[in-house]
Amino acid sequence: MDAHVREMLFGLCNFFDVISRKSVGVRQLRRLQEEIVVILRELEMYFPPAFFDVMVHLLVHIVEDIIQLGPTFLHSMMPFRRMNGVIKGHLGNLAGWGHREGSREMHVDFKGRITDFERANLVALQHIDVVDPWVVEHKTFIATTYNDQGQQRTDRDIIKEHNSTFTRWFKDKMLTYPIDEDSSAEEKLIFALSQGAEHNLMTFQAYDINGYTFYTEEKDMKSDYQNSGVTMESYTGDIKQRYYGKIEEIWELSYAGENVPMFRVRWAKNVVKEDRHFTTMVIPEAKSKTAGAKVTAKYEPWVLASQVDQCFFITDPQKPSRVVVRRGKRSIIGMDGAANELDFDQYGDPKMEDDDDDDEEPYTTRRSRTTLPKGRPFKRRSLGVPGLNYSTARKKSNKIVKR
Repeated sequence: MDAHVREMLFGLCNFFDVISRKSVGVRQLRRLQEEIVVILRELEMYFPPAFFDVMVHLLVHIVEDIIQLGPTFLHSMMPFRRMNGVIKGHLGNLAGWGHREGSREMHVDFKGRITDFERANLVALQHIDVVDPWVVEHKTFIATTYNDQGQQRTDRDIIKEHNSTFTRWFKDKMLTYPIDEDSSAEEKLIFALSQGAEHNLMTFQAYDINGYTFYTEEKDMKSDYQNSGVTMESYTGDIKQRYYGKIEEIWELSYAGENVPMFRVRWAKNVVKEDRHFTTMVIPEAKSKTAGAKVTAKYEPWVLASQVDQCFFITDPQKPSRVVVRRGKRSIIGMDGAANELDFDQYGDPKMEDDDDDDEEPYTTRRSRTTLPKGRPFKRRSLGVPGLNYSTARKKSNKIVKR
């Protein structure tokens, strides 16, 4: 590069260095204004006309702006224009994740997480005994409001309205009855429950409860064992029905120091009971939708972990899209599967079938015995079989099996 061109570029770089300073004198700015005029003329001499656009001539006005408005960092629009360019780039494909500001996550994923959190909080509150009177009062309040307005609403409409407004109504209701030092422990607990669960919650990939070890479906993909299948019985009105699904997420909500484990389950559809010991179904592959206020009870994803039992799904060889359900494996410690008082199955036997038929042998009599039989339970049945010897404390035998 020629020396005169190099000196001109050094002068242009020095110009940008000086105008970017936080402190600069007026005399230095006057001298800088004279230098930039000469530099621009030299640019026109050394570079082709295609180099010049509308932005190049703005260098003449920068020094005067600094004199009138102060240092550049106080009034420069360059950082804002640069950020606008970054934000405009987010308006293309909203499915991406590689970005700094996290705008897509805030609008797509985080909004769904908030809705899921509110729904999980609602399900947990409606299964706490001390909240039952307030649940009944809120449903009565909704029905009375509709009657006063002359509107006829079904029980389904009332439940839908209850699910969408109960948490806010419960919180506002309790704020009208503030607690004090003389309040009972139950009143303090109800007030704490009305404020909702803590937003800083714990999530798990595995959870032990009711004698079972539960995994999320994501962890199941990395494991040799299947522990994400769950089943539970639920009442829709007076009709009892059993549901099956797979665990998507495990949360632990915290209420006033008490933890409530919750499972987010993707429920199966097209459940067909072939016979007494054979049930098939189809489990959707995609993740279930966000649990909003319009989600029906049949597809409610959030359940209390203490209300579900474990089951095992086997792919149907005749129809690979279907699965066959079998009962899960419990951790048996002690007698009859009772590990301790808390882990004892309080919700009945976790069987997959309904054993209400009177013409067949009861299920309990067909179960394997968990207690030692009478007589000599320690005696081997194979003793006395020719050609089969066992080593004892007094005798060692090299002959194991006769072929």
